[in-house]
Amino acid sequence: MTNQNISNSKQDTVNIREMLLRYLKQWYWFVLSVIVCIGLGVLVFISRTPVYNVSSTLLIRSTDENGMGQMPQVDMLSMMGLGATKQVTDELAIINSRYVMEQSIRDLGLQTEYRKKQKLRWVGQYPKQDVLVVYPQCFTDTMRKTVKMSLKCTSKGYVLKVKYGSWVSSKHKFTALSDTIGTCIGDISFHVNKMPEKGDKYRIVTMPLPVITDKYRLAVNAKQIKKESNVVRISTDTDMPQRAINLMNKMIDLYNYDAVIDKNIMATNTKNFIDERLKIITEELEAVETDVETYKKQKGITSLSDEAAIYLRGSNEYQRRQVEIETQQNILDFLRQFIADEQNKYNFIPANIGINSEVLLEVIGEYNELLLTRMKTMRSATADNPVLAHIDMQLQAMRQNIEMSIKSAEDGLEIMRKDLQKQEKRYAGRIGDVPTQEREYLQIKRQQEIKQNIYLFLYQKREENALTLASTVMPAKTIDVPQMMTDPVAPRLRLILLIALVLGILIPIGVIFVYDIFDNKIKDIKQYERLVKAPVLGQLIQSRKRSAVVITQTENTASAELFRLLRTNLRFMLPAENKSNVILITSSVNGEGKSFVAINTALSMALLGKRVVLVGLDIRKPTLASYIGLNSTGLLTAYLADSAYELDDIIVSSGLDNKLDVIPAGVVPPNPNELLQNERLDELFVQLRERYDYVFVDSAPVAMVSDTFLLNRVTDMTIYVSRADYTEVEMADYVNQVYEQKRLKNIACVLNGVKASAAGYGSTYGYGYGKSE
Repeated sequence: MTNQNISNSKQDTVNIREMLLRYLKQWYWFVLSVIVCIGLGVLVFISRTPVYNVSSTLLIRSTDENGMGQMPQVDMLSMMGLGATKQVTDELAIINSRYVMEQSIRDLGLQTEYRKKQKLRWVGQYPKQDVLVVYPQCFTDTMRKTVKMSLKCTSKGYVLKVKYGSWVSSKHKFTALSDTIGTCIGDISFHVNKMPEKGDKYRIVTMPLPVITDKYRLAVNAKQIKKESNVVRISTDTDMPQRAINLMNKMIDLYNYDAVIDKNIMATNTKNFIDERLKIITEELEAVETDVETYKKQKGITSLSDEAAIYLRGSNEYQRRQVEIETQQNILDFLRQFIADEQNKYNFIPANIGINSEVLLEVIGEYNELLLTRMKTMRSATADNPVLAHIDMQLQAMRQNIEMSIKSAEDGLEIMRKDLQKQEKRYAGRIGDVPTQEREYLQIKRQQEIKQNIYLFLYQKREENALTLASTVMPAKTIDVPQMMTDPVAPRLRLILLIALVLGILIPIGVIFVYDIFDNKIKDIKQYERLVKAPVLGQLIQSRKRSAVVITQTENTASAELFRLLRTNLRFMLPAENKSNVILITSSVNGEGKSFVAINTALSMALLGKRVVLVGLDIRKPTLASYIGLNSTGLLTAYLADSAYELDDIIVSSGLDNKLDVIPAGVVPPNPNELLQNERLDELFVQLRERYDYVFVDSAPVAMVSDTFLLNRVTDMTIYVSRADYTEVEMADYVNQVYEQKRLKNIACVLNGVKASAAGYGSTYGYGYGKSE
């Protein structure tokens, strides 16, 4: 690691430490903020109604289990690669559909919500309410905006406020709840179950049916427990658990009822088709049997000869196969007639009637599934819905596809039938000698067998369909009935207190952080040392004294000790070879305490027994004499302007120490800049160097006027004063500019006005001082 990286790492560590110390010094704000936030958190906890989780677990039965497994049009889901996951996903969509939720809300009367004020909480009333609102007839079905009411029981009667939407409202006073009240939404009244007492307050909210339906659909969550599982969990969080329990039970009931209706529609449609065909086949079979009976009587036939039996045994096999083919042809003919009938346009096409064509069965199954989707969509959509139009177009295309499939199947059967006829003719030649009556009889008998086979087949299918119709197994089996958890999910006191504690800590941090961003003032010595490039002599704390003098021979306050420390650092920085040193004291702007620093630094040197003079060369705004308490305003400007004045004429005793003299500035001249460039100023400092060990010069602020730069020729060192919480951070750039350009000699900086706590002289820090001023 390079030296630069080590330096950056140390700098980051110092910055973090300073930041933490900055926050710790404001500990009382953190304590206050935490107390207030925790108090607000407790208030939130006691004002919020407990919210409980209500859940139920269902098993969605597969199509085989719910009594529909014998229907090929439903079983084809498995053949198409659609397993239980897709089926359960579809059923979940039905459970949480708008139709099921809207019907549940209607049946349970959940469109209006009632709450009663109990201490700080608004507690929901369900299933029993103290009062019920009686709206105008059909109002809840036609309303377009939410109605909010507040009802208060007073000693003089009742006060009712009604608000419809955002803008329409009205206020009413009445004496009896049975009165009819003319409000902004029409005439309403109240049905009383329990008479309100004085001070009771109620909130009543009625929402439009579409709005509250969407609200409940978002609140109720239905999902699979596992992706591959048929088990579904329905849950919601609510402050009225009984309402949620009733809602879930109603949703499950409606879902089961809807599924059973769908199943019965398909089975009933098939039953009607089979009954119709059985009626026709019965009549045809009776006619054929009559023909057999008549023919035998007319021809006197009693039994077939053994010889004919031998010859006919071979042809019987082909005849049997022809019977099967003709049976299929008749079924397809029945199916074509069913499809061609416009009355059956939106009826399910029977598929479980003995069709052997897998392709045709698949197409019919897809058609029935799409028709079932249309019936479900019709429950929640209007006739002009584009989704219905699209489904109708698909149904029309699929019906044409079915007709083409029937035609293709018939063509295939016809080819097979002709082939069997060729085979049968081979045996027909062998039985040419068989009596004509016998052959005619066989033809009639074959027709009888065909009709009989069709009859038996349809009868069997009718019984199977009757079993399906009689099945009452619900598609959803309730594993766990809806019930609420014993512990509320909200509000959680521990979580609220934790959030309050975190906020109580973060708020002061944020306030201090934002304050620091907008506060562009220098705060403490460490920040000052980072900002300025010149050497730093030290820091001076705020003084509570009204006097500008804070150091005396016997004074041991923190301010006095800091000036002694400043004096020590100053002596180290002064050239050792100089017998007398001229120290210029300046600042960037007025108010940073340069005169205060000049007075006390000069006095601290005098306390060592050194001969010291303090010269006031801030001749534009002279304040040195008034700070020390001198009666004379001084004659320095007169000395510089008039050679008649001598040095002794302008020197005044400070009255603070016999080793400290003062040269006040005097009256403000009209030409201060030119006066400071006078040669008599140079002569003055030559004489002062001969008389005094230290010459301190109180000059003008350098960022405001150029006077101070004119004094650089007569000085040995410059003390540059800044003030904490007063000097702007940007002023450090000006100090660095003056330092780098060497416009003033040997600049050393002092930070004045630091808070005692920031300087380490508070009640916690410090070193043996009785008071920190």
